[in-house]
Amino acid sequence: MAVRLRSHLRLGRRRLALLGVLCVVLAAAALVAGPAGARALGGPTRPGFRPPAATSYLALGDSLAFGYSQAKFNEHFPEENPADFETGYVNDFGDVLKLFDPGLQIVNDGCPGETTESFIHGPCAYVDPDGFTLHHPYAGGPSSSQLSDALAYLEAHPGSVNPITIDIGANDALGLIETTCKLEAACIAAGAPAVFAKIGANLGLILGELRAAAPHAQIIVLGLYNPFGETIAGGDALTAALNEVEAKVAAGVGARFADPLPFFNPPGALEAPTICLLTNMCTPLKDIHPTDLGYRVLGGLVLQQYVLGLPQFSRGPWSHFHIGSHRLP
Repeated sequence: MAVRLRSHLRLGRRRLALLGVLCVVLAAAALVAGPAGARALGGPTRPGFRPPAATSYLALGDSLAFGYSQAKFNEHFPEENPADFETGYVNDFGDVLKLFDPGLQIVNDGCPGETTESFIHGPCAYVDPDGFTLHHPYAGGPSSSQLSDALAYLEAHPGSVNPITIDIGANDALGLIETTCKLEAACIAAGAPAVFAKIGANLGLILGELRAAAPHAQIIVLGLYNPFGETIAGGDALTAALNEVEAKVAAGVGARFADPLPFFNPPGALEAPTICLLTNMCTPLKDIHPTDLGYRVLGGLVLQQYVLGLPQFSRGPWSHFHIGSHRLP
C-alpha cells in the first residue's frame, strides 16, 4: 500500500511539474510577444505613448484569495497578521506579474468565510464581528461589503487596475454540505440546484458590476475543487456542475475561468493522494484549504488564463491551448 501511494504521489508531482513548465512557457511567450503584464492590454508601445505610472492587481474572494490555512491561523492566534498569509495563489500569481511589471501593486480584498451574499451586502465576518484584519481593509469600514470596496477602488483608480481575480461560492456550497446536510450525499444532491442557482445569480451581479467599473480589465474567475473527494458520493460531479455554472456566468461578461477540479480531483486511484498533496485534508486539522503547493497550482491555473487572455494570444492557435488532466500524458 505504501509503495502504491508513493507511486501515485510521483505521478501527481509529474503532473504538477508539467503545469509549472507550461505556465512558465506561456508567461515567457507573453513577454516576447508584446508588452508585459497589464501594460499589454493597452496595446503596442508607440511614440509618445506612456503606460500608467502605477498599475494594480485587484484580488477578490474568500479564504482562498486571502491565502488562509487553519494551521497558520492556529499558530498565530490571537495575533493574526495578514502578512502571515501571503503564500496563497494571489501572491503566487502576483509575483509572476511583478517579474514583468515590478511596480505592480497587489490589492487583496479576500475575506475568509465570504459567501456570494456577504460579498455583495457585507459584512466580512472575519473582520466583523471576529475583529481580525484583512490584507486591504475596506474603505467603508468593517460593516461594508467587499463589492463596495472593490467598486470604490476601481472608481478611484480608473484604467489602472488590471487584472482582477475572484473566487467565490465555495462557502455557499459548504453551507449546504456541512451545515444543512451534515455531509449526507442524498441531501446535498437534493439541495444543490437551488444553491447553485443562487451562486450563479449572485456571481452574475458581482461580475456585471466589476465589468461596468473596469470595462477593459482582464477578469479571471477561479472555480472550485472538491476537498472531500468521493468520500461524499457524487461530490466531484456536483463540483463540476457548479464550475459549469460559474464558467457560463464568467463568459457572459467576457471573463475567463480557471478550473482546478481536474488537478485537485483526478479520477480514480489518484484522487485521494492528490487531495492529500494539494490540501490539508489529510492532516489532523482536516483543513479544506490548499497546502502551499496547492496554492501554487491555483496560481498557475490563474496565470494560464491570464496569459491566454492577452490580445496576442486571443486569436490563432494559442486561443485553443488548454491545460487539463485529459490533455496531459
